[in-house]
Amino acid sequence: MWMTERLHLHLSPGDVANRLELITKVYGLDRAVEYFDSMPDQLKQQQCYGSLLKCYAEANCVEKAEELFEKMRGMGMASSYAYNVMMRLYLQNGQVERVHSMHQAMEESGIVPDVSTTHTLVAVLRKKKTLVAAYVVAEDIKAIENVLEKANSCNSMYMCRIGVLLKMNDMVGAEKAYEEWESKHVYHDSRLINLLVDAYCKEGLMDKAEALVDQFIKKGRMPFANTCYKLAGGYFKVGQVSKAADLTKKALASASNEWIPDLTNVLMSLNYFAEQKNVEAAEEMMSLLQRLVTPTRDIYHGLLKTYVNAGKPVSDLLHRMKKDGMEADEETEKILAGEVH
Repeated sequence: MWMTERLHLHLSPGDVANRLELITKVYGLDRAVEYFDSMPDQLKQQQCYGSLLKCYAEANCVEKAEELFEKMRGMGMASSYAYNVMMRLYLQNGQVERVHSMHQAMEESGIVPDVSTTHTLVAVLRKKKTLVAAYVVAEDIKAIENVLEKANSCNSMYMCRIGVLLKMNDMVGAEKAYEEWESKHVYHDSRLINLLVDAYCKEGLMDKAEALVDQFIKKGRMPFANTCYKLAGGYFKVGQVSKAADLTKKALASASNEWIPDLTNVLMSLNYFAEQKNVEAAEEMMSLLQRLVTPTRDIYHGLLKTYVNAGKPVSDLLHRMKKDGMEADEETEKILAGEVH
C-alpha cells in the first residue's frame, strides 16, 4: 500500500479487490476487513464486495458471509459470482439443502448461472450418491440440466453434463447430450469423445467405441493419442489382444512429447509380443515409448522376456537396462533362466 500512499496513485475497484485477498493471505481476515472499511464509498464496488465475500467464505465465517451477501443483495450486487461463493461455502459445510435453496434463489432473481454453478451442483450430486432416495438424485440432475440450458453453450458445460449422466449409468442420456453438442457446432474437443469412448470400453461395447472414433475422424477432426489408448484398453479387456497391441503402438506413435501414458497397455502388449516371440514389434514399442517416458524395470523385463523366448542374445539389452540405472535383480535372473515367460 505504501506505493499508493507515497506516489498518490489512483486505486481502481479492481485494485482494492485484489488487495483484499492479498491482505487476507498475508495479514489475516481482520486486517482485510479494516482495509475494506477504510476505503471511500466510491471504491466499494461489486468487485470489492465480492472479494470480501470470498475472504469470509475461505475463512469459513458463515454468519459474516451471509450478512455481507444479504447486504450485497439489497444493493443489487449479488451476481452469479456471489451466489456461487455462498453455494460453495454451504457445500464445504455439508449443508446440501442450503446449496439448493441458494440455487433456487439465484433462479428466482433471474441471475444467469455459469460453469462454476454447474460444478457446485455436480459436487452436490457426488455428496449425495450414497443416498437411497432416487428422487433426490433426479432433482439434482434436473437442476444441473436447467443450468446447462440457461448458460452459454461451451465444452466444459457439456463435459459436466455427460460426466454426470455417465456417473448415473445413463448411457442413453449421455449419448443424447453428445449428439446435442455435435449439432451445436461448438469447438470440437477430444475430451468429450473420450468420456463416451471410456464408458463404452468399460462396458465392452467396442463396436460403439470404434464407430464413434471413426465418425469423429471422418468429420476432419483428430482425436487425442489417449483416445486411441483408451480403445486399446477396451480391446485388451474383451480379449482382442492383437488389435489392442496395434492400437497401443498407434497411440504412442501419434502422441505429443507432453503426454505421459499409463503403462498398463504397454506391459500387456509386451507380454503378447513375448508370447509371439516378436522381438521386432517389442523393440518398436520400446522405441515409441522412450520418446515419452524413461522405461521402467517392468518394461525392460517385458522386452527381456521377448528376447529370451525368441532365443536372441540379451547382453546388449542388459547393458541398456544398466545404462538406465537398473541392475539385474532376482526377477531378471528368473527371466534369464527361463522360469518366467
